Amino acid sequence: MGSGTIRRPVSGRMPHKIKLISLDWGTTSLRSYLIGTSGNILAAREGPYGILQVNNRDFAAALRQIAGDWLKAYANVPILASGMIGARQGWNEVPYAVVPSGLTDLHPVRFDGFEQILYIIPGLVYHGPAGVPDIMRGEETQVLGFGTNGIFLLPGSHSKWVHVQDNKIIWFATFMTGELFAVLKDHSILGRMMNGTKSDGDAFSQGVSRGTQTKSSLQALFSARTLALLGDLQESSVADYLSGLLIGAEISEARNIIDSPNTNITIVGGQTLSHIYEKALTICGLPSLVAAKDAAARGHWHIALASGLVAS
Repeated sequence: MGSGTIRRPVSGRMPHKIKLISLDWGTTSLRSYLIGTSGNILAAREGPYGILQVNNRDFAAALRQIAGDWLKAYANVPILASGMIGARQGWNEVPYAVVPSGLTDLHPVRFDGFEQILYIIPGLVYHGPAGVPDIMRGEETQVLGFGTNGIFLLPGSHSKWVHVQDNKIIWFATFMTGELFAVLKDHSILGRMMNGTKSDGDAFSQGVSRGTQTKSSLQALFSARTLALLGDLQESSVADYLSGLLIGAEISEARNIIDSPNTNITIVGGQTLSHIYEKALTICGLPSLVAAKDAAARGHWHIALASGLVAS
C-alpha cells in the first residue's frame, strides 16, 4: 500500500456480498470505499493520490496503490468514480451533463490488468437566467447522497448552493468565497491588519451581519481595514470579521436565488467549515442541518442504483 494511505477499520465481520467499489477522486486526494448490499460503507481508505499528485498521469497505478487488493478480491464488482478524475486533467475527460440531471449517464473506462470497468460520473453544467454557465464536478454526487429534494450547501474554496427536486439537480450556483478570503488575507492590504489567529465569534457574527445587510460587498470589504485601524476591531479579530463578511455576502446573494427562502438547508462538507456556515445561517435566520460524513460514497450508491449499475 502506498505511503500516506489511511485505512478506516471495519467493525464486525465483512459480509460476503460487496456490491460497489466507490472512488471520490479529487485534486489532492483519493477516497475509496467498499459498499455492501444495502448501501452501507464496509471499509474506507484515503491516500494522497489526487489527480495533481499522480506522476505521469498514471491513474491506474494510483488506483492499484490504494485499492489493488480490492480490485482482485472483488473482480466482478463495478467501480464508480466521481470528482476531478473526469476533468480534462484527469483520467478521461467526461462531458458535463446539462442541468436538470440525475447523473445516470456514466462514462466507462477500461484499464490494463483488471476485468472491471471503471464508470465515471459526469460533472454538471448549468446555464442561469443570464445564460452564463456554471460548472461542478464531484459536489453533485455528494448532494444526491442525502435526499431527493431540498437546498444543499457545500462550503469550501468554491462554495456551492444546489437545489434538488425529485432526485434531480435543478439549479446550482458557485461562490468563490473561500478562495477570495485566501487572496485577500495573503495578497491584499486587508491581510496586513491581521495579527494573530485568536478565534473571535463576536467579530465573525459582526461580519456576517454586515455582509448580509450591505448592498455592496466590495465597499464593505474595506471595513476590515478601517475598523481595525481606528481601534473598533482587534487586529487578532480581523480574519474572523472578514470571513464572516464574505460568508454573509454569499448567503445574502444565495438567498435571493432560492425560491423558498425558509427551506431547511442541508450543509455537506467538513465538520469545521460546516459548523462555521451553520452559525452564519443561524445569524441570518435560515434553518439548517449538517449532513453525515462520507457524502460521496452515499451518492455513489444512489447513482449506481438509479443507473442500473447495481441492484438493490
